[in-house]
Amino acid sequence: MLIDDFFKANSLPLEGKTLVVATSGGPDSMALLDMVNEAKVQYHFKLIAAHFNHQLRVDSNCEYRAIGSYCQTKQIEVVTGKWSKQLQPQKGIEAAARQVRYQFLTEVMKNKAGDYLLTAHHSDDLLENILLKFIRSGNPSEMNSLQPVSKMNGQILLRPLLTVEKAELLTYVKKRQIPFVIDQTNNEDDALRNRIRHKIVPLLKAENPEIKRSAWRFSEQMNLMTSLITGDFEQIEQPSQYLGFFYRLKKENLTSLTEKQKILYWQNFIWKTWHVRVNDNLSNFELLSYQDYFYLIEKPLPDIEQKQQVELGQKFNFGTREFVITDKLNANDNLIAKLNISEGAKIYAGPLESGAKLNLKNGQHVKSKKKFAQSGIPNVLRPYCLAILADSEVVFIEDTYSSQKKVENKRHFYLYGNI
Repeated sequence: MLIDDFFKANSLPLEGKTLVVATSGGPDSMALLDMVNEAKVQYHFKLIAAHFNHQLRVDSNCEYRAIGSYCQTKQIEVVTGKWSKQLQPQKGIEAAARQVRYQFLTEVMKNKAGDYLLTAHHSDDLLENILLKFIRSGNPSEMNSLQPVSKMNGQILLRPLLTVEKAELLTYVKKRQIPFVIDQTNNEDDALRNRIRHKIVPLLKAENPEIKRSAWRFSEQMNLMTSLITGDFEQIEQPSQYLGFFYRLKKENLTSLTEKQKILYWQNFIWKTWHVRVNDNLSNFELLSYQDYFYLIEKPLPDIEQKQQVELGQKFNFGTREFVITDKLNANDNLIAKLNISEGAKIYAGPLESGAKLNLKNGQHVKSKKKFAQSGIPNVLRPYCLAILADSEVVFIEDTYSSQKKVENKRHFYLYGNI
């Protein structure tokens, strides 16, 4: 039994698990759903069909009815989602549709406590993907993006049909009289993937009827080499999250790598962290080299927060992080800074204004940009460093400055946070 063999080969337990099958209503996903449902009898796991309606085609409702009819007969739980037409972009709709579908599937996995997410990618998809990525980028990691076992947004993603041809799946659903809907847009040659499917793949299969085996062998070999490289990279210090949005790594950790290897290191880190394949330019990421550090920045940059007045003992947010200022010292909390603030002063938190001056212990002052530079923080990241002000005076800047000025009628306060 194909599903049974797949889970055994990959040492994945099935008993008592929750499996979510991404179900479009096409023959591939309906075949997968049926195969998984057959295995449920032996392994007693929970099965959920997750269907997302993009509302991009007139036959979308037909797909929903086909899934509903089958699942009602087999007593399979169905979770559905829909893409509002008002949220659909005018350009780049294919990429946007894929992103919103993945977001939906991730939410289903979290809401249903899913253990495995299964998709119906098959051997034809594998070959097409290799050719597509070869044409577009030639990046081996992108050409090898369809793996039997991987992760998506932290969820285990399984593709048990990568050794099965599409024609076999179509025969399967017809023989078992399983309802399905054919996506007519797959017959059009507007998209590059369809042109590869209709014009290039038939030529390759004519030259080698077992071309799918070559694609699978290529994928396995690439996976082996990638795992070896990844294993080497795991021995190197990994970037740490910085300021809630970014990642930082000391340059000295990568001195043993060539420039090409450094690019591969960051590509691998981006894949592990965001599950995104990027080219040598890192696509929507910027790698900033500043003084002793590398900074990895995802674009576009997040919005800059506004300065806010904070109350003693009440939590406040800055970016993705949560903080609190209190007059109580707690050894169990994450202490960030000790603050000396005059009795009765109003306390503000937020980004530091450009050109701000900072008081020194000797009574003089220094421009904030000098302190930022001394701390190795590049200009673009400075608005994301938390600053604390007592009235209009800066008393603390994250990773940069803590006031040593003598304060009359001072009180000791403590800044805690989940950084």
